[in-house]
Amino acid sequence: MKKNKSTFYTLLALPSIILTTLIFIVPILMIILRSNCGMEDIIELVKDRYTWSLVSFTFFQAFLSALISVIIALPFAFFFSFFTFRGRSLILTLSDLAFALPAIIVVLGFVIWYGNNGVLNQILSLLSDGKLKLNILYSFPAIILAHVYLNFPVAFSILTSALTECGNEEEKSALFLGKKKLSIFFRITLLKIKGSVLSTFILIFLFCFPSFLIVMTLGGNPKYYTIEAEIYRRAFISGSISSSSLLAIFSFFLMTILLLITGYGREEKKIKRNRKILVKAKGKYAFLAFLLSLLILLFMLPPLLSILYRAFFTKTGEFTLKAWKDISRETTRGTITGLNAIILSLLTGLSSAFLATEMASMLSLAAQKRSSRLLPLISSLPMAMGSVTIGLGLGYLRSIVNIKSTFFSFVLIVLAHTTLTLPFALRTIMPGAKKISPRLAYSSFTLGKGKWETYNKVEKPLLKSYKRKSFGFAFALSLGETNATLCLGLGKITTLPLLIYKMINQYNYQGASALAIILLLVSIVVFALSERGGKENAIS
Repeated sequence: MKKNKSTFYTLLALPSIILTTLIFIVPILMIILRSNCGMEDIIELVKDRYTWSLVSFTFFQAFLSALISVIIALPFAFFFSFFTFRGRSLILTLSDLAFALPAIIVVLGFVIWYGNNGVLNQILSLLSDGKLKLNILYSFPAIILAHVYLNFPVAFSILTSALTECGNEEEKSALFLGKKKLSIFFRITLLKIKGSVLSTFILIFLFCFPSFLIVMTLGGNPKYYTIEAEIYRRAFISGSISSSSLLAIFSFFLMTILLLITGYGREEKKIKRNRKILVKAKGKYAFLAFLLSLLILLFMLPPLLSILYRAFFTKTGEFTLKAWKDISRETTRGTITGLNAIILSLLTGLSSAFLATEMASMLSLAAQKRSSRLLPLISSLPMAMGSVTIGLGLGYLRSIVNIKSTFFSFVLIVLAHTTLTLPFALRTIMPGAKKISPRLAYSSFTLGKGKWETYNKVEKPLLKSYKRKSFGFAFALSLGETNATLCLGLGKITTLPLLIYKMINQYNYQGASALAIILLLVSIVVFALSERGGKENAIS
């Protein structure tokens, strides 16, 4: 019975397995075909100093971004996992919402807030009578700061959860024996959550490794290019198809090795511990809670608030609604309007999120029933490609089949977004699949129900909250995706983040801000709806 049942789920997931394989393998095959390279070309690439300069910088910026994000998040997470106070839930909710924050909004917020003539420098100029000015943008620190801005909330949320779920009996005993709190933290607490710290570091590292939009916009210099940015430059600026394809293949194998070494996508074993009972912050701890919360808000909110300000006020401080009126008008050369971009973004996000969620639910059940570790690992491999590489490969496919219709480009963009969001959708649904007890299916079979009816009426409903969360996460990721769309749009398909990117390059910050607010609101609303209902109870 068990073998037949696992076969049923394998067959059920077969279309998803085939589609996953195709949308993953096809871009790679297209890139290999277009590279037209031999062993001599590969040897030359490996020997090239510039190649290793790209590799070392890509590694370094990702490592530094992940390290700083985790180090800064740890003390905040420790305090928030120990004390309860007014505003704690709000800060944690804001951190969770950071998952829905598109990179293009971070870029725009940084340009408006940290720019040479940005809001921060205007404030500093007023306070110092024009003597004080910060030059942050278009530098290596700007790249790291933007990465930390995006990933600190991720590290803070994950580590706070890990520390809260971890009991503190050992700490109490050590404190009773006269050990110092700092010593207890490093020798006991940190060791208990080292798995969560390492997995958080790896996750952020993998996010930052193929960084493209932040590097291209905020770095402002080719010497700060990552491998992904260099692939784009060679393919779409220099027109060196062979060179960009060869570098894309090299990047893919490099990232695959990283995924295998870090074990991203493998099953994580969790040790059950007694949940920590939070203590109400009083006296100096209440003041510390206020101070830490204020620091988080002062770091996270100014770039976002500066976007809100710029959407309604000109550079000289005059109130205007011009940017909002222009949303339904022509905003770029051609016929693309803000309204067109919004509709296209919604269609792309809904389509790719639906595909990714349905595929992930089938794959997670098949992996769980067969106790397979291979399927989750394979589904993580698209992370090794990078969004620019995926866009490049699918673009080559379009040129080979010679279909240049707008609809075909839209289908390719949806497939690219599905490929990019699938690993995260699967990791969101997999815990739900693991919680479904085999006894439920056996009980259903005993009552004379078939496999399909058991799946459809017993097991599938138990994944509902996980699928809702997966859909919201995938939709938010798709809605903010710029790189693959930039490679595949051919100027005919312009989504909301891509239009914002174009406006930033045209120095139309007011128009970009108005559209960014819409993008942010849609992302937050969908992500919040996906979180509705709270955490799913364990299914025994």
